[in-house]
Amino acid sequence: MSTAPVIHENLMCVIEYLKWLNKIDDVDNARIGIDLVHHEIHEGNHYTCNTIDASVDIASPKYVRCLAPDTAVRIHWVTEVSTDGAALVELYENPTLLAAGTAMTEYNNDRNSLNAATVQCFFDSTTQAPDNDGTLLFSRFIGGAGVGGKSTSGEYGSRQEWILKQAYNYLIKVTVAANATQVSVTNSWYEV
Repeated sequence: MSTAPVIHENLMCVIEYLKWLNKIDDVDNARIGIDLVHHEIHEGNHYTCNTIDASVDIASPKYVRCLAPDTAVRIHWVTEVSTDGAALVELYENPTLLAAGTAMTEYNNDRNSLNAATVQCFFDSTTQAPDNDGTLLFSRFIGGAGVGGKSTSGEYGSRQEWILKQAYNYLIKVTVAANATQVSVTNSWYEV
């Protein structure tokens, strides 16, 4: 006659943990889970800053700059740009700055957290001319002529995440195709 094995106390802890990892919703039997970015919001490590400019002109692109901290903290960063017309969105690394720009407020997405961002963001930074925007990492056209030649708005945003290099500046440059274009730039990141 065989006897049932004795389940060790540590094994029971592992079993309970596995049950917790595979939570199932009682209503529709769906697995409950959140992605890493969502988890970082819950941990108080996710931040956002935003700027809106109601009238950007062709000759004066909209610049938004982010400075990564010179620490071991890794910055996992994404950006979103919206316009009410056609524009070229570019991301540069390590620009030669002429003016630092105006500091933006970085908000913790967990409004109960006391954690503060280590990234610093600025709008209307300027670079030393000519061609000192830095190393071009990414560019994309947004907006433009729609069906029947109608003008359309543009938006760029994705989970194309960048892990920023320590103590480097990153510059988002939005060059519009028509004067008086509305531009919005939102940066989101988590720090671990």
